[in-house]
Amino acid sequence: MLTPLQQPATQSVLLQSIISGGRVTRRDSVPAMLTTQALDWPGVLVEAGKNDVAAVDDVVGDRHYVSLNVDTQPLTLEVKGSTGFRAFTIPPLSAWVSPGHDPLTMRLNSALRYLRVAIDTLHLGRLMGRSPDDDVQPVRLRRTYGVAAPQIARLMLTLRDEADNRNPGGLAVVEAVTTALGHLLVRHAGVERARPLRVRGGLSGVARRCVLELIHAQLDVRLTVAMLAREVGLSPAHFARAFRETMGQAPHQYLLGLRLERARRLLELCGADLSDVAQRTGFADQAHFTRLFKRAYGITPGALTRQWQC
Repeated sequence: MLTPLQQPATQSVLLQSIISGGRVTRRDSVPAMLTTQALDWPGVLVEAGKNDVAAVDDVVGDRHYVSLNVDTQPLTLEVKGSTGFRAFTIPPLSAWVSPGHDPLTMRLNSALRYLRVAIDTLHLGRLMGRSPDDDVQPVRLRRTYGVAAPQIARLMLTLRDEADNRNPGGLAVVEAVTTALGHLLVRHAGVERARPLRVRGGLSGVARRCVLELIHAQLDVRLTVAMLAREVGLSPAHFARAFRETMGQAPHQYLLGLRLERARRLLELCGADLSDVAQRTGFADQAHFTRLFKRAYGITPGALTRQWQC
């Protein structure tokens, strides 16, 4: 369970936890003042406060980093490129994006207030409708400055509010907001434009509704492609192709995502038992459940239940 900051803290943890190389220089004359920290959400870190960083040199982060200027004054960044340093202005309630694994050298002479969000690249890929299985791909972003998108600002502020209020909506709210934020980041700072799902040749509306009702009603049962295909009168091969066209995922990937999501919600309940949750969500055993859950969310079911102790 999140514990909100009762008084301003004096140490930034987010930057320390995501930086894998390089040097950060802080201003001794401007002590750090943190007002918000959320460091125990799977795949997402949130921090807000007053900036004390003066420079970064060849810093490499292992997550995508998004910083929102929540002050009333514009922020100026001096960023080193191939031809020297170049100035970028970040107006109030605008953001700048630094992609994971991309070295950054920068100077900034500011003690303005910020809101930072760091997102694991694979975790973001899973949230944005991609498979929770082995073929998940990281979401790729490019460095972008002065993103003036009110929706991005509102979503980042929502994450801050969730942290400040001890996450009353649970991880489901955090993941929904992070997913929406991810889609907007791809739109404004993506390396590749998001591809729309194709729908031609997919399941009919009646067949889609019938299959989804069966899946949601029997997540604790071992459903096979043959069983689902028989329900709508199609061959297994034809059904598998049509399902992927309609839902954007293979049937087994869609089922796994739903089971993991239901399991995650059950784990947030008081007194959750791991073996019971595994059985109620259709996993063969607790070990199988734990392995797939950690692959999808970056945290074991046991560790998650300890965070939500009543």
